[in-house]
Amino acid sequence: MKPPVRLLVVFALLAVPVPVFALGEEAFGNAPRVKQPQWADGVLAVVNMKSRVYLQWVNGNETFFYRGDAKALNEALRLFAEIKDGGKSIVLLPGSGETKTFQGKEVPYDWSLHVPGGIHRAISKETHPVLTVYVKAAKPGPLADPKAAGKWIADLDDPIFRNREAAEAALRKLGRPAKPVLRSALAGPISAEQKRRIESLLKDLSDVDVSELVIPKGATVIGADDLVKEYKKGLADTDTTRRALNVDRLAKLAAYDADVVPTLIKLVASANHEYVRRMAAYGLGTAGTLAKSALPALKASLDDPDQNVAAACKTAVNQIENAKPVPAADGKLTGAILDDIRELTKERKKK
Repeated sequence: MKPPVRLLVVFALLAVPVPVFALGEEAFGNAPRVKQPQWADGVLAVVNMKSRVYLQWVNGNETFFYRGDAKALNEALRLFAEIKDGGKSIVLLPGSGETKTFQGKEVPYDWSLHVPGGIHRAISKETHPVLTVYVKAAKPGPLADPKAAGKWIADLDDPIFRNREAAEAALRKLGRPAKPVLRSALAGPISAEQKRRIESLLKDLSDVDVSELVIPKGATVIGADDLVKEYKKGLADTDTTRRALNVDRLAKLAAYDADVVPTLIKLVASANHEYVRRMAAYGLGTAGTLAKSALPALKASLDDPDQNVAAACKTAVNQIENAKPVPAADGKLTGAILDDIRELTKERKKK
């Protein structure tokens, strides 16, 4: 493994309405970190997991990014639940995580840990760690013929090679509905040949769905609906910077809630502070084709009296008009995963 690369940079924070120069650091890999004064007991164990691929630090505010399979993710959930902080929460969102380095390089990830600190903590008033998990797959549907699947699993140990190959091919053709049966078989008494073939099949079905999450009892779990509600409430904050932060966060949820784009359109046109209008315009730009309905409002604001708002609207128009359309299949999958998350969070709230 290559040693982690660290880079110290100086840049202007985007989270405040005037330029404030801040010290930032990024590091690749999973070299151990040390506990910081504001961290609750238990945070360090999550921070230093082997599955960490990248971190970003800005004025004490740190976010850690991880990649791994269901086993590694469930270990992260277990360790996170042990953090001595009663306000911590687990966020479940559909899709894939992706962040960018200070140089703009894309870094894919499966889950992240955010630990508020430094200037960000003072401005945002956030004090609790948050583990955000991206769920890439919908729960598997039922198998059409469970008995046939069971026979094929048994045939993975057939003494005739072509029969083993045929059984593996048949199971592979079943796709995700076969995943629970394969996981169950892997946990039972099986031969080395069956184990090898089942692990190969599961490797191709590695995208995690909510049924694979082992979330400890008592852990607070929230989904996109909860976040949208929280961030909309934050739009009424009397502090301009916190209001703008909520605009930025709300924009990132456009793919999960149809009311996000209309809300941002209203802010571009009528927010009483230029920074809020500017952040709403930027947010619409990042929403891409999902924000096509915002083009008239953005174009009408190209002559906004504030040059920063006008520039943000121009950028947003270009982003939306040049964005690639979201495939219908992706939208359908996102909707299915959202329903899975809603079902899970609803059940946990009953307990």
